Amino acid sequence: MSNRVTDTTKHLREGDPDDCAVSGKRSCISSEPTTEDNGEDWCPPCKVQETKGRVAAHDYEVVVCQILKRATGFFRAHLVAKNIYPDHMTAILWAQEAWTEACTHVEAKVRYNDEIIQLVSQ
Repeated sequence: MSNRVTDTTKHLREGDPDDCAVSGKRSCISSEPTTEDNGEDWCPPCKVQETKGRVAAHDYEVVVCQILKRATGFFRAHLVAKNIYPDHMTAILWAQEAWTEACTHVEAKVRYNDEIIQLVSQ
């Protein structure tokens, strides 16, 4: 585990354009949160290891795990406040909203994908 973290940190310092945490040599961590965002500078979620069987949070880099933890909390709050048994499409919409809100709180710009939405809405 220590080597994996060291390798990721090394790539971030060196600005390796192939690294998932850097898109177009821009970090996914936002230095200044903005209210207007067209979505162009959002990075895809980066996996640190291949998924073996079911998708899991530990397959992704640390910042994605932090966002995921908050997004799951926001999603559960939607369940409690609005409807404990939403239909499938509503659950997906809430998971997407929760992810976007969590990104704002963590000040990171990481796009969600189907696997991320699945993890948030479990």
